Amino acid sequence: MNLWFLALWVTLVKAWVVNEGTTCILYPESLVHKGQAVDDSPSIQQAFETCGTNGTVIFSDNVFHVNTVLNTTNLLNCDVHLRGELRFSTNIPYWRTHSISVVLQDQVTAWLFGGTNVNFYGEGGFYNGQGQAWYNANRNESNQPGRPMSITFYNSTNLLVDRLRVIQPQFWATFVWDSKNVSLTNLFVNATSNSKWGTMNTDGYDSWKSDTLLIENATIINGDDCIAAKGNTTNLLARNIYCEGGTGITIGSIGQYPDMPDYVLNATFENVKIKNAMDGAYIKTWQGTRIYTPSNGDWGGGGTGLVKNVTFRNFEMDNVGLPIQLSQCVYSADSNKGCNTSTLQIEDVKWQNIHGTSRFNIASSIYCSDERPCPNITFDNVNITSVNASLGLPYYGTDVQHELFQCTNVVGQNGSGIPCNQAAPSNFSQWIYGNVDDSGLATLS
Repeated sequence: MNLWFLALWVTLVKAWVVNEGTTCILYPESLVHKGQAVDDSPSIQQAFETCGTNGTVIFSDNVFHVNTVLNTTNLLNCDVHLRGELRFSTNIPYWRTHSISVVLQDQVTAWLFGGTNVNFYGEGGFYNGQGQAWYNANRNESNQPGRPMSITFYNSTNLLVDRLRVIQPQFWATFVWDSKNVSLTNLFVNATSNSKWGTMNTDGYDSWKSDTLLIENATIINGDDCIAAKGNTTNLLARNIYCEGGTGITIGSIGQYPDMPDYVLNATFENVKIKNAMDGAYIKTWQGTRIYTPSNGDWGGGGTGLVKNVTFRNFEMDNVGLPIQLSQCVYSADSNKGCNTSTLQIEDVKWQNIHGTSRFNIASSIYCSDERPCPNITFDNVNITSVNASLGLPYYGTDVQHELFQCTNVVGQNGSGIPCNQAAPSNFSQWIYGNVDDSGLATLS
């Protein structure tokens, strides 16, 4: 009888005797297989099936080898305690053909988790996606087909995830989908590469089709969005966030699908520090015409919807490429196809108490399409200084020697508090690699 089964049998008998809910304590198969990396997924599945209703699942302080997909959904009144390491295999062909669909952008996940009245506690343990294998295989591409998200919280109500640590996620680290009243507190995500290939698409937290969400006290070091509120995310509060190396905090991308309007309402991001990142606090939508590109998930446009009542408050920026942006053509900016066609309305957006340094000579670029100019877009106490200016150095490769605040189609611009001093091009990219000239476009060096 292996240790896991023995522990499960003992706890089941004890629970049955005292007429209490069950407790399942998990031990890895390697303990009885001379340290071999035997797949622990069947044992994990069995523990959740046995103790996932009115019970407790405990991962002991050991290394668990996860070689096959996990689907632990429909939990009820369940507590989970992660005290060991969940080490996901690097069998890329397996994961690319067996991971579970999450519908959005044809993406998949390695672990689908969820239920009602569920608490997930990280107690010294962590999720190890062994993402380096994926970063090397991806070679800086965008959405490699079948590359799985680490963990997806699905169809959940009243879910608390506290002290979850995700190390080297395969793709997006955490994804909240079709859920309500979900809190992630004390989240830690670290996606860093030790090779020449970057950590593209290692978002720390994404939400879709979900309401009443909290992200509090998070540290995210990655190569893409730290936090992204995607379509039909409502009543989101993200606060006390440290974000390093990626693309900052964003609403979007949205407006990808014509038959699926996107509504992002009542979102607040506050007390955020962003360091050495490409972007800071921004909103990104697709263009208003449908464009096909062959990469997985990265095609579409023509979607409608509304972004309303969004606040970015108390941000500290340190060496950020593009601190503030509103773009309605983020995915076809390079080709400039359909870049003035979006009909997705954006209104009532505030940037308040935003301070720090930009990498280049641009502080913000606010572009709203001719089809849907943006009312009630405001800056309040925004002070961004370029790194060069802070050192008393001139800007290189540009004829503009001051910080730029670009604006186009901002309704009531004179009363917005935005010191607009140049028009924002419709195809201004979120990826800035040099200073901006008087055409409103960035240099490539």
